[in-house]
Amino acid sequence: MRVKLLVVRGKPHGKGLSFPQGEFVIGRGDECHIRPNSSWVSRQHCLMRVSEQVVTLRDLGSTNGTLVNGQRILGERDIFNGDHIQIGPLVFQLLIEEGQAPAAHLADTGLHSAIDTAKAQPLGDKASESTKEMDAAQILASS
Repeated sequence: MRVKLLVVRGKPHGKGLSFPQGEFVIGRGDECHIRPNSSWVSRQHCLMRVSEQVVTLRDLGSTNGTLVNGQRILGERDIFNGDHIQIGPLVFQLLIEEGQAPAAHLADTGLHSAIDTAKAQPLGDKASESTKEMDAAQILASS
């Protein structure tokens, strides 16, 4: 299963992150895998878990909450293809592609301007302009 979070509200609109199987903490803290640059996002805001069969999202007691399709979640819940996930001012659309392996590259798509991926090593100017995703596996691998 290949999972992407595509930015549908916020900057940079239309860009996204690709995730392999695993657990990913989203928040402003240095220990987080994905770090949105907004004071509306808690230090440890939420946890996304990707497995072979299901994607789940858990709010980690964030101040402003984590919303799925406009409704605040409590605890952990399954999320599905097409769901909208709001974390602070950013809204992502979850895209699930069955039967495809995750991408094995990290492209500098400008996403780090809205999401601080301090643990990542972007490719810089050599990245293709047509590439619209960053591989979360590479973010983790480079830490």
